[in-house]
Amino acid sequence: MAEEKELFSRFEELFWQVTRSMGQIWKKIFEEHFPGSQSHLVFMLERRGPQRMSELAEALQLTAGAVTSASDKLIERGYVARTRDKNDRRVVYLEITNKGKETIDELRLKGRKTMKMVFAHLSEEDLQHFIELFEEASVTITTIRKDSDV
Repeated sequence: MAEEKELFSRFEELFWQVTRSMGQIWKKIFEEHFPGSQSHLVFMLERRGPQRMSELAEALQLTAGAVTSASDKLIERGYVARTRDKNDRRVVYLEITNKGKETIDELRLKGRKTMKMVFAHLSEEDLQHFIELFEEASVTITTIRKDSDV
């Protein structure tokens, strides 16, 4: 039992070390183009499509002012554009531009290249096993969140 506890402690320590370090690497890659809340905003637009400022502020848990500030910088650099609703010209949406999509794709490739270097020692079987383990963990996390409102 003590050996199992020690083994899990080592796993926990390494898990946090690897995920924190990879998170810092990804953040550094994206921060150059999308600093601060800009990255969250541009990812939300990529995933959800055009959004109103108020929708973005709520989803990202930011103030309207923070969304305006971040979006103005993204618009200035051509990553995001404002569009008007076809039925109600008073309604303004933000949407990611082709330049924004291309930039995200380039940055993802750069991040994946780094991840591949980090995990280059894994065989296909190891990688498949990791995928299965993470899929199981993801299902468990979803269940825990549903049951405990986390």
